[in-house]
Amino acid sequence: MLAVLALSIVIASKWILIGRRMPGNYDWDKSSYCQRWQMFLSIERLRRRCFHSQGIIGLLTGTHWIVMYFRALGAEIGKDCALFANGNPSLTFTEPDLIKLGDRVAIDDASVVAHINTRGKFDLNRLNIGDRCVMRSGSRLLSGATMKDDSCLLEHTLIMGGDVVEERWTMQGWPAERHTGKRAAIE
Repeated sequence: MLAVLALSIVIASKWILIGRRMPGNYDWDKSSYCQRWQMFLSIERLRRRCFHSQGIIGLLTGTHWIVMYFRALGAEIGKDCALFANGNPSLTFTEPDLIKLGDRVAIDDASVVAHINTRGKFDLNRLNIGDRCVMRSGSRLLSGATMKDDSCLLEHTLIMGGDVVEERWTMQGWPAERHTGKRAAIE
């Protein structure tokens, strides 16, 4: 009951303090968005710090419950998605209402970040992940990036803001390059 109560408080406070996030510029000195977001992050500690600092999300990883939680926060998530199925995620979705996931997407302990914060300039952009995409452990998809259908990010791969991973491409590296499955010859 306490877990359900904590998640309910987090969801309600998100909608009361922030509402639906929209893409755009929310500079620290021109908009109240960043202050409201910081207040929300303080309340969100309820779900992050409970259960011996494992957090409630750590108990829901890989289940339909975590999908329902992120949908309640505004994420558009397709059918049969596996989110953080490998266990306790170190990072989750920072702005779920700017994220669109297609059907049968698998996201391991990966980072999906819809904001860019540079010297007080705070921008929010949409992130689109197509059908049957995979983000492996340690991969990062930055603000405004897109993964087209059947694409994959291998472990520890960085897709820069605004970049597009083409359909059926596998990416690897920091920053990412297309991985063709061929390895360099060892001499």
